[in-house]
Amino acid sequence: MLPGFLLKQNRGFYIYRYMLEFRQNETAVAIILTLTELVTLAAPNFLFVFTHVTTKDQVAFVKLDSDDESEYPERYNQFTIDPAVLFAGKNTGEWHYVVYEQASDTNIDPALATNPVEYGKLMLDRTTDFSYQMYDSPTQYKAYNG
Repeated sequence: MLPGFLLKQNRGFYIYRYMLEFRQNETAVAIILTLTELVTLAAPNFLFVFTHVTTKDQVAFVKLDSDDESEYPERYNQFTIDPAVLFAGKNTGEWHYVVYEQASDTNIDPALATNPVEYGKLMLDRTTDFSYQMYDSPTQYKAYNG
């Protein structure tokens, strides 16, 4: 079941309204999302589930309602995460994420969560930029003189 705000382009490609991007070695990244607009619980905790597009590896964690660092939580939600720990040993590249609201502060099973409140895409970049090296080998020619 796809959410109504995803636009289907073809069988396996979707355009998301939201996109996160950070490096794998960063230790404190602020995630700013609009989760409150679709919540149905009074003080929900949020289950974040990230799924790698190719390998289908999953990273799941819970952020408590009290962890929200936003000055205006009815407008947006802000949480700080540590990608160096959460994505340690995971592949870089495209990840899709779903954020669920739930009453539990420990559950990491999406089937037991109350309601999905946001879908999006994450680009997890390498810890360092890829650098190209140019090889400089001397060019020598042997000519036949005869």
